[in-house]
Amino acid sequence: MPNNNGTNNGIALTPHVVEDLLVSRNFKELRVLFKEKEDADLADTLCKLDIADCISALRLVPRDRRPNLFSDMEVERQQELIEELPDVMSSSLLNEMEPDNRTKLLEELSPDICDVILTKLNPREREIANQLLSYPEDSVGRLMTSDFLTLSESMDVSSALKSIHWSRALPEEFLHYFFVTGDDGILIGEASLASLVVCDPPSMAIRDMMKKSHVSLSPLDPQQRAVELFRKYDHLYIPVVDLNKKIIGIVTADDVFEVAEEEATEDIQQFGGHGALEDGYFQTPLFTMLRKRAGALAILFVSGFLTSEALRVYHDTLSQWGFLTFFIPLIIASGGNSGTQAASLIIRGLAINEFSLRDSMKVLYKEIPVGIILGLILAALWCVRAYFMDLSGPVTLTVSLSLILIVLFGVIAGSMLPFFFRAVKLDPAVVSSPFISTLVDVTGILIFLNLAILIFNYFGTA
Repeated sequence: MPNNNGTNNGIALTPHVVEDLLVSRNFKELRVLFKEKEDADLADTLCKLDIADCISALRLVPRDRRPNLFSDMEVERQQELIEELPDVMSSSLLNEMEPDNRTKLLEELSPDICDVILTKLNPREREIANQLLSYPEDSVGRLMTSDFLTLSESMDVSSALKSIHWSRALPEEFLHYFFVTGDDGILIGEASLASLVVCDPPSMAIRDMMKKSHVSLSPLDPQQRAVELFRKYDHLYIPVVDLNKKIIGIVTADDVFEVAEEEATEDIQQFGGHGALEDGYFQTPLFTMLRKRAGALAILFVSGFLTSEALRVYHDTLSQWGFLTFFIPLIIASGGNSGTQAASLIIRGLAINEFSLRDSMKVLYKEIPVGIILGLILAALWCVRAYFMDLSGPVTLTVSLSLILIVLFGVIAGSMLPFFFRAVKLDPAVVSSPFISTLVDVTGILIFLNLAILIFNYFGTA
């Protein structure tokens, strides 16, 4: 519980603590506690309260913090607050939100609720919201914010610093870099706050000390393009320009980080053999989870029939040498693992444009020696195991050669299938895993049992 002296040293920010302080009407203690906490942590806590307590707690947060705090909350809680808060308070929150954060909220809500929110915006913010929503889904236009400050090339440094100083409405995180425009409004360069502060003499024109920059985005660019540019240039934000090269907004690194995280999550989920989840694991309904996972699982199950059929074809061989059955899981698992390893590397490389379709042969030439060496390593480990098991030479040789060949095949299949599916306009992350699993399993059985027949017949093994 809070200390009697009114400090919050050592008190954790938890829903239980907030509820107790609200019940005891210890609002002063709550204000001090909230002041010491980050917006993201406070948003997590308020989302876990019931809506009435959340509203009471939100009223104790300074007004200038509320928009960022509201932006960090879950969409469900944002919607509840919009419906429950007085119109004056909800309108204030929505109008003071950063445009890109508000767009994210509007994207998640139904059209009816979006219309209600738009009516709560002032004319200028409503125009901005409609403009951002007019851009295609998953485009850079949906990510950009119109909160930015440009400097004219004809300004001197002293005037530029005064302009920055009096731009009170601009968020502090946007004060690191400023974009420079010509007299015609066309983007021509950038200048950092640090370079402006240390510039000597302060009467120098911006055009003489700025850094020319041609890094920009179009509002119609896919969001993946923004991810690529931020990864390449390591900027905090990148300008968005229209067809005339006039700046109309900026995209920030934190927004692009969220896009990259979503894409990585989607690729991982799809590579695991199920559809990507739109919401978090615990927020996804049971039937949605089943629908996302059942299709791929059914395909894998049906494709398993091929493996069963391969075993049935070699029924006589397995009847004669039944001990071979014990080695089949070892063989197909090695091939499947090597194929999955290769595929994960290639899919990720294609996703971040590390290479393109024309690099497929270069990848193949690199993966072949990798596959051979990996196969030799596994074969060597097997020989050690076979020695202690006191297995015969033909059995050891059969399994060793099978490991080398199936690992090599798995690596080739895993590295080439993503290129093939990209070429035929399919998502490699979605379809590669099921195909690799089936292909390597069946091929592993064929390689192993055919080698066994050849080697055992050659050595006359009964």
